Amino acid sequence: MAGQREKIPAATIMEMANIFGGVIDFILDPRIGDQFSILYEENYLDGQFISNGEILASQFINQGKTYTAVRYIDENGEAGYYNASGESMRKAFLRTPLDVFRISDNFNPRRRHPILNTIRAHKGTDYAAPRGTPVRATGDGRVTWAARNGSFGNLVVVKHAGGFETKYAHLSKYQGGVRRGTRVKQGDIIGYVGSTGGATGPHLHYEFLVSGVHKNPRTILDKLPKAVSIEPAEMDSFHSQTAKLLEYFAELNGSRLLSLNQPSAD
Repeated sequence: MAGQREKIPAATIMEMANIFGGVIDFILDPRIGDQFSILYEENYLDGQFISNGEILASQFINQGKTYTAVRYIDENGEAGYYNASGESMRKAFLRTPLDVFRISDNFNPRRRHPILNTIRAHKGTDYAAPRGTPVRATGDGRVTWAARNGSFGNLVVVKHAGGFETKYAHLSKYQGGVRRGTRVKQGDIIGYVGSTGGATGPHLHYEFLVSGVHKNPRTILDKLPKAVSIEPAEMDSFHSQTAKLLEYFAELNGSRLLSLNQPSAD
């Protein structure tokens, strides 16, 4: 809503959320008083606006902690977002597989099953969301299951490097091309929220396993490593490409805050 008031395109706001998706849970973490800023391109042809372009830099201040990301194109032509020290904003896994949701049931080894009315471990997190909401792979990996599976309904299982595995259950349908053996990248849409199998309403049941052992998806990520950051040999290139942009971005942020804090003239 804050972004819309500033007439920032919805797609740009969501892209900002994706950039910070490894460090901020945008449903649970934001607080009143948080601030964000986005520097992004607008494309013109013969003086006429034609489209919005890439985010060049962004900052989010969450509960007093500042996160800054800058776009960098590496020596292989791959674009990514990094902090000023060259550390990748991209974690091994996204904090959530959905853009829009509310948590309807947490990881709980002693939960009472809503249908069976018996104590049965809830080995994942349930995200209530409208039917058809896109479900994203939280990390790079290979699909090992994309079919019906009992009470899970339509299920996608993704195996990741390092002994990690994620499961996405109760899907209404699969994304086209997603089948056993498909390689997926972090953020790729793999299916859509539904209520297939033993579901009482549309939601995503998401599980996270480490070496076959279920872990709480909302707490395990803080213990996992980041994705690969800038190699030492490429740091000079990184700084030469991003230093002036970060300086300009800081100036824009400073002037904006100064204007907001100026007393109104009577």
